[in-house]
Amino acid sequence: MKQWDRQHIGIFDINFDTGERYWSAELRRILRVPDGTPPEFLILLQHVHPDDRRALAAFAMEPLQGHCPQHRSFEHRLLDPDGAVRWVHVEAGAAFRAGSEGDVIRVIGLVTEIARTKTTATPVENFAFTGTREAASVSLAEKQHCY
Repeated sequence: MKQWDRQHIGIFDINFDTGERYWSAELRRILRVPDGTPPEFLILLQHVHPDDRRALAAFAMEPLQGHCPQHRSFEHRLLDPDGAVRWVHVEAGAAFRAGSEGDVIRVIGLVTEIARTKTTATPVENFAFTGTREAASVSLAEKQHCY
């Protein structure tokens, strides 16, 4: 099982119809941004590890591509100003316009810091990801897709 601090869950909410965006106080703490910082994607990208920015941008744009499932998850690194690297796990849910399977009108998500350094998946995480009991590890780079 993932080693998450379950008491600290950040929340984001993006409404594509109204343009409203929301980051909870806990998400701002996770991102290490001051209260009052606007919930802007470019600000988020400034805090993402450079090697993970492209994958996060692709994950974030999936709802606009017309082929996104209702639930998605993603893990990536954050890079703090002091050089510390932290991992976060993102769970995102999409709401679709009534009568449409591809017109996402809202994305709501949870962000949780992963309490330990990650390099490869454990057998339990591999089972959760693949549905098989194979013990072979899967690199996180292989897990970065919409499913």
